Order: sequence, then structure tokens, then C-alpha cells
Amino acid sequence: MNIKNIRFFDMFAGIGGFRAGLERAGGFACIGHSEIDTHADKAYRNMYHINPKETYYEDATTIKAEEMPDFDLLCAGFPCQSFSIAGKRCGFQDARGTLFFDIARILKAKHPAFFILENVPGLLSHDEGRTFTAILGTLSELGYGVEWQVLNSKSFGVPQSRKRVYIVGYLDPKCAGKILPLPGTDGKALIQIVGGAQGARVYDPSGVACTQLASSGGGGGKTGLYLVSCSSRDGISDTRESARTLTASYAKGLGSGQARDGVLLIKEATRRGYSEAKPGDSVDTSYVSQNQKRARVGHGISYTLTTHADKAVVDTDMRIRRLTPKECLRLQGFSDKQIDKLLAVTSDTQAYKQAGNAVTVNVIHALGLRLKAVWLENAAAGAEKEAA
Repeated sequence: MNIKNIRFFDMFAGIGGFRAGLERAGGFACIGHSEIDTHADKAYRNMYHINPKETYYEDATTIKAEEMPDFDLLCAGFPCQSFSIAGKRCGFQDARGTLFFDIARILKAKHPAFFILENVPGLLSHDEGRTFTAILGTLSELGYGVEWQVLNSKSFGVPQSRKRVYIVGYLDPKCAGKILPLPGTDGKALIQIVGGAQGARVYDPSGVACTQLASSGGGGGKTGLYLVSCSSRDGISDTRESARTLTASYAKGLGSGQARDGVLLIKEATRRGYSEAKPGDSVDTSYVSQNQKRARVGHGISYTLTTHADKAVVDTDMRIRRLTPKECLRLQGFSDKQIDKLLAVTSDTQAYKQAGNAVTVNVIHALGLRLKAVWLENAAAGAEKEAA
């Protein structure tokens, strides 16, 4: 039995988290994508083999659905800022929120067999659930059976705590319950060593990473700050073989001033100016004003020791540092080969942003495998019926 590939359209593609996951699952073929961010699109084109026949739309709102090639699956991590608990949560009143209706417009015109949508969990509770009810109602009116589940990336082989709601739709009612719910493994917990506001918190690399954000821009408060070993005995922790590590360290991730073994440079923002702390020193911050109550660790490292405590002890063989762009992309499940291609055409600032905006590859891979199994099952049933 010759079964064709599942053709999919990658809407709001970003750097291709959906594409990477589906290609890893096998049996999927991309017919085109849309992405309005020129930096993300440049990275996307460098990361994947783009068939010359693939269609491209810069602005999803201008897509003429009737002119699109046919496809079987619509993928869309539609812009989530308007539904996030971190934003103003204006939902459909926000122009970004209305982009869902461009998804609905294309589904109505093309009627693919499946769709997979991704968004922040805040979508479920926005406007006391009325926004999500409107979305479900719209999809149901288009003839789709719809299921959804909040999945955490840490349950799918990447050490990042990242909860997202995944919405799956299908035209064939026999698909009910066969894609979602999706079981995952129990992931490690996020271990916080130093508390406080984001940018001050320090995490243990033996746990999962904090959620990567689109607004990272390289700041430790956005990518997370982690305690890593850096001593003459152990060297800099580096487990690149795992390709999904929080302790992997690269020369570009640490400034030259930090390479000095056994010395953690603490620059106190105090009335007395800056000073260098020696191993074992207790750094007094009790007299620092509220706006200055912070110490900076190393050269080029974000403010870290902002705590409610008055003292911080300097360790002799540990460092605190932010994640590198490569690590942030690894936390989203992209392969080193894909990451290297992205970094070849993208600045660090854009790479941080792209990692934060991306859909976690491992979760899409798991969803793709389930969807493909349903596709093959339906195809086999159709072949049997035809043969009879």
C-alpha cells in the first residue's frame, strides 16, 4: 500500500519548531510557510531544506486561501502575547489576538484533515474562559472535532519548564482520543537556589531550566541564571554529548575575567564604589539602597545576587552565568546542526528572541508520531474497504 506523506502548512512559522518536530517524526512534507519576522524567516530558510515548490507568505493576514496548494495538516503557534498572563490579556481586542481568525479563515477554505495549534495556558482562562469558548465554537462550526491539553516541555526530554496548551482538530470523528491526551514522562523540577525577582534568581543546573521568553535579549533575568562548576580540579562543566544540557559551557558564554580559577568577581553597586571579593569573603549589601541592592557577578553577566538577605558568600570553584543562545535553542529541542545553521545567519539578540518564541520540537515530535499513526490507521482502513 502506497501511503503519501502528510502535507502540512507551517503558519506563523518562526524558526520552525513545528517543522523540525514533524520532520523528525517522518512521513510529513511541508508545502509552505508564513512568517512576518524577516530575521526568523532568514534563520528558517537556512535551517531546513526548502523545496522550490513550497509557497511563502510574509503576512498571514494577506494569504489568499483559495490560491494555496492543498494540504492535510495546518500547524500554527499563533501569537500568544495577547493571551499571556504576563501581558495585558486583551485577547480578541488586541490585533494579535484576531490572528486566530486568519487560521479559521484558512481552515474554512482548505478544510485540511487535521490542525495543531499552540498557545500559552493563559488562553484557557482569559476573560473567564469566554475567549477559549469562542475559539472552540469557531472550530466546531467549521466541522472539526477538537481536543486540547496543557503539556510541559520538561515531560518530553528537554530540561525546560514550559507549559503550553496544544489544540488538536480532526474532521474524521474516528480520530477522537487517538492523538490527545498525550502521555509524557515525569520531568525534573525547577530548583531555585537564590530567590527574588526574575533576574535575581539563581537556579541549580541539575533541575530543569526556567521558561525561555521571546524578550530574552541575552539578559540573565530572561534566560535564567545558573550555578556552574568552574575550578582547576573539575574545569568548566561541559556535557555537550547530551545536546540538552544546562551545564554545557562555551568560551563565548564566559568573559575573560571569569576564567580566573578560584575567584568570583563581585562588583558591588555600593556607595563605596566597586570592589573585588575574594574566595570565602562575605559581601555586605545591607547598606545599599533599594534601587542598588544588587551585586554583579563577572564581566558581561547579568545582575544576580539581588536577594532579601544582607550577605552573599563567594564560592571558590563555582560561577553564576546566563544561558548562551545555543543552550536556549537546545532547551527547545533543536539539534546542534540546526542551531549552528541558525547562528550562522542570526545575531545573539535575535537568537534569544527566536528561541523564546519557538515551539518545543520534542512536543511536536510526540504529537506528530500520534497523528501519523492515526493517518496510517485510517489509510489502511480505507484500503481494506476499497478492496472489499
